[in-house]
Amino acid sequence: MGRSRVQGKHAGLTRDQVLRAAVRLADRDGVEALSMRKLARELDVEAMTLYHHVRNKQGLEDAIVEYVLAESLRPPPEPAGWQEVVAGHAADLHRGLTQHPGAVLLFATRTAVTPRTLAILEQSLRVLRDAGFAPRTALHLIYAVAGAVVGQHLAYAGEQAQPAVDAPAVGDDHPVLAAALADGPVTMESRLDFTLTTLIAGFEALRQGGGSR
Repeated sequence: MGRSRVQGKHAGLTRDQVLRAAVRLADRDGVEALSMRKLARELDVEAMTLYHHVRNKQGLEDAIVEYVLAESLRPPPEPAGWQEVVAGHAADLHRGLTQHPGAVLLFATRTAVTPRTLAILEQSLRVLRDAGFAPRTALHLIYAVAGAVVGQHLAYAGEQAQPAVDAPAVGDDHPVLAAALADGPVTMESRLDFTLTTLIAGFEALRQGGGSR
């Protein structure tokens, strides 16, 4: 007979243990496979035990986003220009989603408004405000950068099921595309670098022009 699963607070389970197991499950099986019942099996406890730590599946999904953010994002270096802070934020988020691909879809579909995520957002907005951006513009910048990173990860996940596009594959009928691919396929990293460089240049122009909306 297998050992019985533990129920209630007496399981000695912590919220951190629950979230680490949830992230591990999502990374291994995909976020679509995530459920309170499957997570309980992963931890070898009764499902009701989990409700001491997260209120429901939606709360668990928000907590996963918060967990990955807290694990990935580092405090901005001091002193540092706003461009360095934004680039570091994007690099940290990219690294976190690379390490935890199961969380990518949650980042795209959940706002995860929690005390921790609000604190991270506030810290970034203060750096941008101090650099001369109006708060509203600073918020647009943060959303644009985060959206670019998450969007590239979503696109990359979809591309894994498709054959890679390279110069020999496109043939002579598409000479400009073949020239663009002459140095090899465009990687997610190169797309992210290009997008981030373009965004930072655009926001710098807006800052210098006194844009405030």
